[in-house]
Order: sequence, then structure tokens, then C-alpha cells
Amino acid sequence: MKQPSVSIIVTCYNQAHCITNTLKSVVAQTYTNLECIIVDDGSMDTSAAVIKEFIKDDTRFTYLFQENQGVSVARNTGFKLASGDFINFLDGDDTFLPNKLNEQIQVFEQNPDIAICICDHNHYYEKENKYAYYQFETLAKEPLEQLLYGWQNGLAFPLHAVLYNRRVWGVNEVPFVEDYFGRSEDWIFNIKVALKQFSYFYLNKVLCTYHHDDNNYTSNILKSASSAISAAFFIQKQLPKKYQSDFLDHTIQKSMKRYSESCRVSYLHNSGNWRLGNFLTRPFFWFKKLLTK
Repeated sequence: MKQPSVSIIVTCYNQAHCITNTLKSVVAQTYTNLECIIVDDGSMDTSAAVIKEFIKDDTRFTYLFQENQGVSVARNTGFKLASGDFINFLDGDDTFLPNKLNEQIQVFEQNPDIAICICDHNHYYEKENKYAYYQFETLAKEPLEQLLYGWQNGLAFPLHAVLYNRRVWGVNEVPFVEDYFGRSEDWIFNIKVALKQFSYFYLNKVLCTYHHDDNNYTSNILKSASSAISAAFFIQKQLPKKYQSDFLDHTIQKSMKRYSESCRVSYLHNSGNWRLGNFLTRPFFWFKKLLTK
């Protein structure tokens, strides 16, 4: 029986410093019936040269340069060129683990009713050279309400953790909205996909890595909170009426609460009492560590 084909759509913008690692993670896949479409969204660094050199001997890769139009347009550009039975989006600074596609294709073969398979993921903090794992809520088979009310509050997954059956989108349909220009575009995308009422499958295995290059917690929370509110206003009218008002109110309250709590944590960490407490208790933890060796 012929293996289904997978189209990996990589988007890149000024990521010459990391795009090679991303593409290496594609080449390392144990599932080989794939194509990789790389859309360079107007990079002004050496991304083009780095990519062309890397893919020159592998016919599974296609490189396309376009004027900068934003990540949603870039993903749609790649999607229009994709010929695979399955679709996987991948940002130019994130990576797969080698068995990702193989494991997810097996899930589809064993569960023909599903259209979307999401795996678990690690986090990697570039500045600290450190991996971390966070336990998130398990995704339901029909996760619309989880995505509306629990996103970034118990539920989160990066876009490249998801493998989609191509049938999720109709003929001449593109996956990403192009008339929204704020952050949180992935959240909007996830809600729009969930509104289609296809069945999801959560694969409880870490099969990809989400890379962070900004460790400023309070700054990230502020951006996340404000962008979530903007996204909620954008998506609200596309929801069933029973969700519209409650969804907007919930998002505003949740976003303001997250930012307020992050400010309190930041203030506490910078306070003299916190530093004094750390200084006084540090010997105790060192001693405890020695005893447990």
C-alpha cells in the first residue's frame, strides 16, 4: 500500500542563524515520503544563501522568496503549492524530533475518523541553553471550548506539533486569515479549524521542540495579553452566538489577570525581602542537596 505523502511548510524571516537546525530536523525524519516547501518572507539577512546551500542536493525541498507580507500570507503561499495528503506547518526556528511524522501517520492509519493529530512538545530556551517540559491539559476530541476558554491557561501547543489531513480545507480555501495583523494569529487559526468540527487526536508523546529566544516573562505576558484581546475582538463574530459575548468577556478578564499577576511576581522578585530570603535559605538547600546525594 502506498504511503501517504506529507507536505511540510516552513516559513522563514531573517532566520539564517537557526534555519539550518530546522531543516536538519526535517531531513532527519524517519518518515521519508515528504516534501518541504520553504517560503522566505522577505528576509534581509543571509537566509536565502543558507537555505539554498542546504537544499541543493535534496529534490524534496522547494525554496520560494516573496516580499515581506507576514507569516500568515507566507504559510498560505506554501499551502497553495503543497501536494501532500497531510500538512505540517513549521516555523523557521522550531524543530521536529526524528520520529514525529512516522508516529502521527500511524495514528491516522489506526484512527481513520480523525483529521487532526497533535503531539506533545518540549521547550528550549536559547539564551539559557536549557530544555524544559510543561504539563498541559489533554486536548479533547472536539476541543472548541478548550481553545476558546483555556488557551494559554492550561492548554497550549505550537503549530508544528500538529499534523493535518488535507481534507480539513476545501478546494481554493487557504488556512490562515490574511486580514488580521496582530499577534495571536495562531490562536485565531486554531479556533477557525476547531469550528469545522473535525475530530482531533492527542498523541501523548513529545515529538517536537518549541524554541524561545526571549526570556523576559513580564514583557511576553504584556504582549500576549494585549494580543489575545485584539484577537478575541477579531474572531468573536465568527463564533456561534452562544459563545460570542461570554468569550470576549472571559478573554479580557483572563488577559488582565495574567498581566496583573506577572507584575506582582516581577515586583516580588526584585524586592529586597525576596533577595534577602534567597540569601538566607541558600545554605539550607545546599546542605539538603549534599544529604540526598
